[in-house]
Amino acid sequence: MKFRLVLPAALALLCCACVTHIRPNVASNPPPAEPLSHFQHFILEPMKVSDAAAHETDALARIAVYMHQRVGGRLATWENRSQDGRVLDIQPYIVQLKFVGGGARFFAGALAGSSAVLMRVRFIDAQTGRVIANPEFYQRAAASGGAWSIGGTDNGMLARITTVVQQYLDRNYGQASGGPTGLDGTEPD
Repeated sequence: MKFRLVLPAALALLCCACVTHIRPNVASNPPPAEPLSHFQHFILEPMKVSDAAAHETDALARIAVYMHQRVGGRLATWENRSQDGRVLDIQPYIVQLKFVGGGARFFAGALAGSSAVLMRVRFIDAQTGRVIANPEFYQRAAASGGAWSIGGTDNGMLARITTVVQQYLDRNYGQASGGPTGLDGTEPD
């Protein structure tokens, strides 16, 4: 008799413990104060991490690699070495991160919960200290998708977050227009 009561309660507790509450504050980022093409030089700072996300060391290291490849690669194509000019300092910051690895996915499947990441990126005029933009970016890997792919969608999320940042750069280079946070659930191109 006790078993009949304890098992459902334990399962309900397990499911509630795995819920991911990471969400962005806005669905769409406002445009920067000016187009990014007004700058001739770009500095991508090392990624900083909140205390809440610091324990996800493997996932953070992979995001940092993707940032260097995707965002750093884009900035390198815009760099104008032939002239002096304005410098844009780009400061990525991981606010929250929950990453479900392949082992947890293999053993717990969807019960391990969703993976999610929330990142803010400050764009600062290096000469004046003026904040040009402070957008936030979000990506999520659903628990069921992670279970079926044995962590494939969780791993993909780590790359997609940097793709959303790169797309923001592209959208706002020639004209300040803002862009999505990634909340809409569609995967970046």
